[in-house]
Amino acid sequence: MSTRNWGLPNKDEQRAIRDAKTYKPGLTLLVTAVFGVIGAAVAAVSFAEARDDISGLFHGGTLAAVIVSAGFGCWGYVWLARPRFAAQLSGRGDAFSKLVRFYARAALGLGILLLLASISGIFAPVMFSVLFLCVAGGAGAAAAFQTVLAFVPHYEEDASGAGEG
Repeated sequence: MSTRNWGLPNKDEQRAIRDAKTYKPGLTLLVTAVFGVIGAAVAAVSFAEARDDISGLFHGGTLAAVIVSAGFGCWGYVWLARPRFAAQLSGRGDAFSKLVRFYARAALGLGILLLLASISGIFAPVMFSVLFLCVAGGAGAAAAFQTVLAFVPHYEEDASGAGEG
């Protein structure tokens, strides 16, 4: 059975109406889209600032350092947000209020990370600041990707163990 995982639990006939009140599918999609835009904006601003600080940053030897830094930010975000990723990938979802709290904390964290990365150039060498900006960009990109998972179908396995699709 293929269902869309919009932050909603699997459908149970007896609880469907009560769950719709608790999980608010329309508002869930709205706050997910807003958070996706915030994540993408953090990534875009971070990488643009890094590029402005060092010309030719995304070419040659510095590209490897940028990739590692962005990867560190990406996987750091995934590690910190693993309960939310697990809820999305399992198809169980979260209640709307829990989802909004998560997105609010994550957006605040991304904003603080971007701010710290932006002002780190005042106190640290330029290359450190640029790599810190790339960490923030990777985290923002992971946050934006996380919101795309809301639109990925969740496939349940049947009794034989073969997935339905």
